[in-house]
Amino acid sequence: MKKFMFLLAAMAVSVTAGAWNYRDFVVDAVQSVEKGKEVTKQVRLSDYVGHGKYILVDFWASWCPPCRGEVPNLKAVYDEFGGDNFEIVSVAVWDKAVDSFEAIAEEGMTWTQIVCSAKTNQVPTRVYGIEGIPYIILIDPDGKVVGDNLRGARIRTAVKKALGL
Repeated sequence: MKKFMFLLAAMAVSVTAGAWNYRDFVVDAVQSVEKGKEVTKQVRLSDYVGHGKYILVDFWASWCPPCRGEVPNLKAVYDEFGGDNFEIVSVAVWDKAVDSFEAIAEEGMTWTQIVCSAKTNQVPTRVYGIEGIPYIILIDPDGKVVGDNLRGARIRTAVKKALGL
C-alpha cells in the first residue's frame, strides 16, 4: 500500500509540474513528389529534439482552416525567436503530400517541415493521442514538453517564458 501511495504522489508531482517527456516517432517524410510518386526519407522527431534548442512542434494539415489560421502566429514567433535557442518543426499529418507542399508555399512557412507520407501520416498523432489539429507543443532542450495544446497568443507567451525573456 505504501508503494502504491508513493507512486500516486510521484504521479501527482509530475502532473502538477506541467512537464512530461516528449514521445519520439518515426515517419517516412516526403522529400518530393515525382510523377505522382512520393520520394521519402525516414525521419524521427528526435532528429530535432534534444539538441540544445527549444522546439515548437506544430501538427497540422493543409485542409484544416484552424491550422492555417495559426500560421501567422507561428511566423511571428519564428521571426522573433528563431535561431540558436529556438526552432519550429511543423508536422503535416492526415493529408496528401502534394497538398501539404502547396500550403507550405502559399503560407510562406520557412521553418522545418516534416511532411508525412500517406503510409505514415497518422503515426505522429497516434503516438501523442491527438484527436484534433492544430495541436502545438513546446519541448525544452532536455526533451520535456513544457507547453501543449498552444494556440494564438499562448504560443508566444509560452516560448517567451521558456526562453526566459
